[in-house]
Amino acid sequence: MTALRLDLEWRTTLFTVLLFPALISLGVWQLDRAQEKEILQARNDARSAAAPVPLASLDDWSGEALADRRVRLSGRYLAEPLLFIDNQVRDGRYGHDVVSIFLDAQSQMLVLLNRGWIAGDPARRALPQIETPVEELELEARVYVSPGQPYRLASERYPALDAPLLIQQNNSPELRAAIEKQSPYRLFPRPLRLVPGETSGFRRDWPVVNQTAQKHRAYALQWFTMAAALALVFLLRSSNIADLLRRRPHTPDDSPPKTPRHASGAAAQSEPTANDTRTARNDKRKLKP
Repeated sequence: MTALRLDLEWRTTLFTVLLFPALISLGVWQLDRAQEKEILQARNDARSAAAPVPLASLDDWSGEALADRRVRLSGRYLAEPLLFIDNQVRDGRYGHDVVSIFLDAQSQMLVLLNRGWIAGDPARRALPQIETPVEELELEARVYVSPGQPYRLASERYPALDAPLLIQQNNSPELRAAIEKQSPYRLFPRPLRLVPGETSGFRRDWPVVNQTAQKHRAYALQWFTMAAALALVFLLRSSNIADLLRRRPHTPDDSPPKTPRHASGAAAQSEPTANDTRTARNDKRKLKP
């Protein structure tokens, strides 16, 4: 039987050695991302079921412990500044998240409160015109903690906060410093998002995660499939396994049926043929007188 042989061409081998681990790593990374998204979704579900708490009770909390907490606010919006987060797209439409500063009366703290999304001017010539309630309100919101470091094009500067402003994000150090500089109140360390149902907001269908765990697993399957295909092509290209499969030896079941052989010897002579019978009859006629 022919043995398996390898014929390693250096360029093909180098390409496979470099690419195969990269494909496997990308698949594992997608599985890790899927696990992270499941943790975020589970945390959001658990804290959605909890009762809202006063803002003052969260003053000493930080980081992950604050994320998605339901908060009860009582106070009023400040008329200025009105902030518009840039480049917020919903259903393919350009727009902004509207952020107002809310003064919570119980804690005497300011809150950067995201009131939701509104459509903007695609040409970016003007900011939307909206009204801010002036009466005392009792609201419910949730603490928003970004899962990663927000992307920033450049550092922002805020020489004045007396007019509507277009901003990149609503929790930058520059924005926080400018707000606290012109106000006697302390600013809560994390922005809040107004929950759906509150009348002073706009569109508030923020996704919990930008991609589901199922989608990450689908991406992982694609990377692993590509790695398997690469390994198969390399094996076929660098060995004689294809020839071995084509030359598979026959098993007893695969042998063609044998043709029955004629009997020989005395047994064969005991079975006269048709010609022998006719010859014997002719001989008998010749012997008759």
